[in-house]
Amino acid sequence: MAKAPDPRIIEILRKYEEDPRDAMWDCHGVWVVYHKAIERIAARAGISFDMPEIVEAKSAEKIAVIVARGFMGDRSEWSFGEAAPNNNKNAYPYAMAEKRAKDRVVLKLVGLHGLAYSEEESDDFKGEPTAQKPTRHALKKDIGNVAKPDRWDEFERELLECTTIPQLNRFKLAWSAIAEAQGWQDGELGWRTVAREEINKRQQVILNGLPDDDVFPGDRPSNGQHISTLQAG
Repeated sequence: MAKAPDPRIIEILRKYEEDPRDAMWDCHGVWVVYHKAIERIAARAGISFDMPEIVEAKSAEKIAVIVARGFMGDRSEWSFGEAAPNNNKNAYPYAMAEKRAKDRVVLKLVGLHGLAYSEEESDDFKGEPTAQKPTRHALKKDIGNVAKPDRWDEFERELLECTTIPQLNRFKLAWSAIAEAQGWQDGELGWRTVAREEINKRQQVILNGLPDDDVFPGDRPSNGQHISTLQAG
């Protein structure tokens, strides 16, 4: 069974609208946050970056060390990002060093540093067989130590079939009664609470479409002051 995460990790991820079951996984007792989730957190937190500073550059040896500084409101943090053959299998050491530096800065600014790591921190956090990564429901079970309700798969299937707000409203009424009858629990780790979260997410998808998270938020200006390597050209 996976080690239960520090409650502060769950609290911070939810603060930035990330589902802990999807945003992180347990790597041999270390909680690792996916890079894409960190990108989304940075965007929601309004984090921006100065142009990274190259500390060491040995292209022929595939070694790159970069310092990144990020800003969130009136706070700032900085961190190194290192990539070398002994800690990186990626063919692009500068890009990897930048990713690592920025991810570390984001974790510092939002309060996750020391509690969880970015998946870009080490190749050891990648390459885990898919079967060993906790699934959405397995992680939820580990967090709350409560088995998935018998009709949860049916709930998810019917939820995905809702494509309009009236359909979703009818779905909510029907499943509220089912959850009550089956004794789904409320509270921080209760399945009834999780169901409400899933319904709210579906509502946002119906209203706004799926989010586009392909761009690292630090590479977009938030106030015109701080720019990244990509913006600088």
